[in-house]
Amino acid sequence: MWLGDRIYFTSDRTGTLELFRYQLSDKTTTQVTRFGGFDVLFPSRGRGGVIFECGGALHVMDEGTEQLRQLDITLADDRPWLRPTWHDGSKAFGSFAPSPSGKRVLVEFRGDVFSVPEQHGQAQHLTRTPKRRERQPEWSPDGTHQSYLAEVGDDYELILRDPASGAERQLTRGTGAWILGYAWSPDSRRIVFTDKGNRLQVVDVASGTTTHLDSGSEAVPTSVEWSADSQWLSYVKLGRNGFHSVWLCEATERPAPLQVTSDEFDDASPTFDPDGRYLYFTSARSYRHDGFRFERQLFALLMRRDVANPLAPRDDTEPGPGASKPEKPSKKEKEPSKDAKPARWRIDREGLAERLVRLPGAAGDYGALSGVADGLLFAKGGGLHRYDVKKRKTESVLPGVTRYRLAHDRKQLLYRHGGALCRAKVAPGQKAGAEKIPTDGVRVRVVPQEEWAQMYADAWRIMRDWFYDPRMHAVDWPAMRAKYAPLLQHASHRSDLDFLLGELIGELNCGHTYVSPGESPRVPRVPVGLLGCEFAQAGKHYRIASIFAGENWDERTRSPLTEPGVDVREGDFVLAIDGRDLSAPQSPYALLENTVGRQVELLVNARPERTGARRVVVRPIASESGLRYLAWVARNRALVDKLSGGRIGYVHVPNTAIDGHRELFRGFRPLARVKQALIIDDRYNGGGWIPDRMAMALGQPVLNYWARRGSELGTTPGFAFEGPRAMLINGYSSSGGDAFPFYFRKLGLGKLIGKRTWG
Repeated sequence: MWLGDRIYFTSDRTGTLELFRYQLSDKTTTQVTRFGGFDVLFPSRGRGGVIFECGGALHVMDEGTEQLRQLDITLADDRPWLRPTWHDGSKAFGSFAPSPSGKRVLVEFRGDVFSVPEQHGQAQHLTRTPKRRERQPEWSPDGTHQSYLAEVGDDYELILRDPASGAERQLTRGTGAWILGYAWSPDSRRIVFTDKGNRLQVVDVASGTTTHLDSGSEAVPTSVEWSADSQWLSYVKLGRNGFHSVWLCEATERPAPLQVTSDEFDDASPTFDPDGRYLYFTSARSYRHDGFRFERQLFALLMRRDVANPLAPRDDTEPGPGASKPEKPSKKEKEPSKDAKPARWRIDREGLAERLVRLPGAAGDYGALSGVADGLLFAKGGGLHRYDVKKRKTESVLPGVTRYRLAHDRKQLLYRHGGALCRAKVAPGQKAGAEKIPTDGVRVRVVPQEEWAQMYADAWRIMRDWFYDPRMHAVDWPAMRAKYAPLLQHASHRSDLDFLLGELIGELNCGHTYVSPGESPRVPRVPVGLLGCEFAQAGKHYRIASIFAGENWDERTRSPLTEPGVDVREGDFVLAIDGRDLSAPQSPYALLENTVGRQVELLVNARPERTGARRVVVRPIASESGLRYLAWVARNRALVDKLSGGRIGYVHVPNTAIDGHRELFRGFRPLARVKQALIIDDRYNGGGWIPDRMAMALGQPVLNYWARRGSELGTTPGFAFEGPRAMLINGYSSSGGDAFPFYFRKLGLGKLIGKRTWG
């Protein structure tokens, strides 16, 4: 900000953003403010000085004396966005869990727990704790407890609730890390849980004693499941080689955990056969050369030596003369007693990894495995399927569904469909959405500032447990929570909360730590149709100064005025739009409101008069950003071509996601064999994925040449380039746009030209 012979600016050279002055006469720099705690933000010059925000207050610096004055502002405001509101959770609920009988379902919505009926009855609001968040509700298999994770101090702890009285009991204490997931043992005596400390632990429901079972060296154990006899746990651990393996451990006697699959393959989703015969899982062992990847298949480990191979050759034989038919079990024998406990399983550890069977079925995207009676439920190809062990065949259960919760009896499942909570049988031929569970009674009263305080605590807690550096970049993280917490009372809008969260997280001075905006009032917008051109006013008329070329074979870069059959040229006057005369000072865009994608008639002429005018029909587009981008790239390419005499090629890479990969390889391949040098433009690269393949493609050398009569020499790889390369960068090259030039330089591909990138 330029005031007289001084330039004022903010700088964080002292640790926080402060206001500084640069004196033009003697070229000296002086620090003006010394707040030391909060940043000086949003400075703006005005009459007599500079105004800025710091610590939630407005301050004015006097231009003459540089004295600071805090403004005392009182606004008569009802603060309407702080009024309590009711929110419908019928389609916005979080996690859900069935009761043992299947008659009720626990659902989570905005940090509260509800119980909804399977079919008949009312929704029950179980926890009314606006200042405390509950998540991941579950029901114990015996129905005596409901459970959920709830805030206790700085952590989430496991809470048990009596369904009859509503009384709560804290089960875990001092976990010190975010609990990721938990599961009840089938006998309801223990709960296994994992946390951000990469620990696998089990807690005794009666005593509250927590026992450590295992830990992951690279990541938290996942896909944890109990055996039906409540004695064993299966789970997945990530190894140092980047592959996952399946593990078993006993939850009581605590011998050393047992790795049951090889480090050679990537395995996932283990699940027990309810009868203790098999341990199912998926393994990526089928190689696909077209994608240089391995696809998954279904496997089963035989838990005991005496378990028969489920795919052993079958041989139908005729019973001999006089052979008696086997007696059929009575109905009572078929149906086990409700009080009967599963027999304790035996797992023969020796030779377990070798007792492996691959189940029938083509390789693919298998996942979400669950062992069910005489079979295996799994997701593949966008739907649920069941493999029948006896029939040795797979049948479709529920098309269009891949995520579900299995009921306690493993005969039914719950799932989402179109926002609704639904149920289905674990049987072939189910139809998605056929049986809906009524959730219309899930409603909660929200007091914004109470909810925002909880969200603030969660944001602080999430960064504490998820931030990559446990030392938090040497920042006193509890002190940061205390620093910004007093400002919560001044937040009047969700955007205020988002700003505070951004300031809190910003104290870590780390990229890719974002705040996603939540519920905020949205101003309804009327879409304005665009023609892919620049207008220029000529007296009272508008003429088309330029038309963007576009690429009409792609709807995203369609240029309406260049489509076949549209007779409009640069320099033409637009006299009317859809029968309405167009003349200044009215904007042409006013006549293009709400016309995106529909047919619009233009009256155009080479002269600003109706005589000889042409009527053309066009389809306006919603955005010209793609067209303007293509025009900018074309100008850059033409400039490079002109200045180099056609010897240097130019490619711009807009990001490192799909569009960036497409533009890089689309531009690079036609140039690789015909240009002597290449300029790769990384400026304004918005990032996306890690661009290792992009950098490697630019740097791959020619391995050999192929000669064929009547044609130029061919190469392997087919589009390798070994001439000089350079990459342009600027301060708007971000994320993957940072990594791309870093890799470019690390591979020694050429010089980086420009300013330091974003990160």
